Amino acid sequence: MRLVLLFLLTWQAAFSQAQTLSSISTRWNDSFVEWEIYAATPRDSTREETDEDSEEPDESLAGELKLRWLNVRDDYSEWDYEIDGERGTIRQKWKDDPSQWELRSYSGSVVSMRTTWPGDFNEWRVTDNSIALNLKSRWTNQFDEWLVDDANRGRFYMYTMVERDPRDWTIEDSLDESVSQSVKMALIFLTVFNGSPKM
Repeated sequence: MRLVLLFLLTWQAAFSQAQTLSSISTRWNDSFVEWEIYAATPRDSTREETDEDSEEPDESLAGELKLRWLNVRDDYSEWDYEIDGERGTIRQKWKDDPSQWELRSYSGSVVSMRTTWPGDFNEWRVTDNSIALNLKSRWTNQFDEWLVDDANRGRFYMYTMVERDPRDWTIEDSLDESVSQSVKMALIFLTVFNGSPKM
């Protein structure tokens, strides 16, 4: 029994390390309150590759993000998430202030998110008190490209798959291992929240 448990834990750790976040999409085409997060998975080297396989990477469902109170109209202040087995909540720190958010994982991680400048939702500071990253929108009037470009930690880039269509986003994550899954979830949340209509 112990050997089976040890094997399962080792397999889960190897599998979670092999996944790289690749995209996030709305669950429904007409709503921005439920999202599915996908990860690229390594190709099976024993499988024969076809022409259509070479263009698209294999993806698997890695998690979700959804509004906590789905039946309460116009309350976007609380969200639940799950990503690679980590679960938690994302909430506005104050109900009347959308410039400050807090992510709390059920395992104890806390990530603070706040606008860098008062009243300017184009740039955010994200910190878990051990590292801090700045997330910026590429444009001030169009929120479909967001970037973290940190000399020490690496790069995190999200953009819509179709210009001005916020239902599907590509994630390019080359942040180093010191950046936790919770911080990455905060970056994903800020991007889709600020880049999508509230309906």
